[in-house]
Amino acid sequence: MLWVEKYRPSTLNDVVVSRDTLSKILKWAKEWNPDQKPLMLAGPPGIGKTSLALALASTMGWEVVELNASDQRNWQVISKIVGEGAFNETISDEGEFLSSSKGKLKLIILDEVDNIHKREDTGGERALIKIIKKKPKQPLILIANDLYALSPDLRNLCLVINFKRMNYRSIIKILQKICQKEGIKAEREALEMIAKNSGGDLRAAINDLQAVTEGRDYLKMEDVVVSMRTQETDIFKVVQKVLKSLNPEVYSMAMLLDETPEDIIWWVSENLPLEYSGDEFLKGTLILSRADIFLGRVRKRQYYRLWKYASFLMTVGVQHAKREAKKGFTRYKRPSMWQKYFYSRSKRDRLRRILKKIGKHSHLSSKKAYSEMYFIIKAMIGHLNVERAAKISAFYEFDSEDLEFIIGDKKKVEEIKRFIEEHGLHRVDESFMSGYEAESIKVMDQQSEKIQRIDEPLSETSEPEEPEEPEKDKNRSAKGKKRGKIATLDSFFGE
Repeated sequence: MLWVEKYRPSTLNDVVVSRDTLSKILKWAKEWNPDQKPLMLAGPPGIGKTSLALALASTMGWEVVELNASDQRNWQVISKIVGEGAFNETISDEGEFLSSSKGKLKLIILDEVDNIHKREDTGGERALIKIIKKKPKQPLILIANDLYALSPDLRNLCLVINFKRMNYRSIIKILQKICQKEGIKAEREALEMIAKNSGGDLRAAINDLQAVTEGRDYLKMEDVVVSMRTQETDIFKVVQKVLKSLNPEVYSMAMLLDETPEDIIWWVSENLPLEYSGDEFLKGTLILSRADIFLGRVRKRQYYRLWKYASFLMTVGVQHAKREAKKGFTRYKRPSMWQKYFYSRSKRDRLRRILKKIGKHSHLSSKKAYSEMYFIIKAMIGHLNVERAAKISAFYEFDSEDLEFIIGDKKKVEEIKRFIEEHGLHRVDESFMSGYEAESIKVMDQQSEKIQRIDEPLSETSEPEEPEEPEKDKNRSAKGKKRGKIATLDSFFGE
């Protein structure tokens, strides 16, 4: 059995975390209610975020539903597993019914949400945002390695707690406890080497300890032959090295990033004015422009070997544009251009969904819905009174987000939605029309038979039959039953 699982903390008392962080998490758990934001645990891998979430559930006596990155997490999976789990009651492993009204809760853990944007997880983040906005009655914890890989919408909906890499001294203490439980005597120097090599990753340190103590009951310094672990770094550290220091190792650090040079140049360009000014800023900008020329040739000619020259210029080149190392703390920013791209993309996605609704209910393609109907509907909803605007909205099944995009007036959107709810407006359900079709065929057959009989001579005993009235519609199912007022095209302009 892996020691990482064997010695995973079972309660919060066993978790190695700062008192301030622990108090925030405990306060969130003890005061939890559906109006509270879900918890977001963000930080580098291997520092115990998932272990802390599981230990919290154990301490609070909550059941656990966990969905990690190894599972497919598209919008269908998120809606079914997370959505149903967040809004429904649950049953314990022993078969006991757990009522949320009595504090019997289950904790839903969604691990590595920063990877939810992968192709196989399409739409997962959007589904997750919708679930959170509906205020689920079960607690939800999201775990991310890279907080800024998430959209601002999702980040703003959560209570974010950031974690840092563990100090090697804290890792040594944990390794010593494990050795004691396993009956292994270990020299402190050997454990110190393992701890420092882990780069603040507790999980990596425990795995390395298990590997080097295999078949041993005494661990000496010379027994530790752990190869140097490739330590993960983040873009903020690289930008800090570029703009503040004169250390040429920044180029190697940039190569270890899970970022392309086309991403790194945006980061350096965005934060360059925060550190450089005057001639330094001019030189740094000129060097970045040269790096951009190389990137342009890569895009145009697919010469990816030029990436290393571009990377060297945007890191070491910009670094040596300053006369001396910079001091003090600077809060670096994400590239603002990315936020503009994300905003424009989200706007396009929203418009595309609105056009699909218009096209579906007006029997048009999305292209014709945009050119012939969208701006008319936009003007009508924006300028007509609330009643008529509500009828149009109900007919096209626009939700609050759609209306806010169309007219941009939050106050009127609230009035429209309130009118729809109070008057039970809904789009007409045409499913009952299938019954009319079968009934109309039956009536037509009956009438044709009667017409044929008129031409036939009547017998002495026979009397002309009275024409039967068509049966009243019996096929108006529950689906066709009126639920409040029905929104139809004729009702748009009715008095």
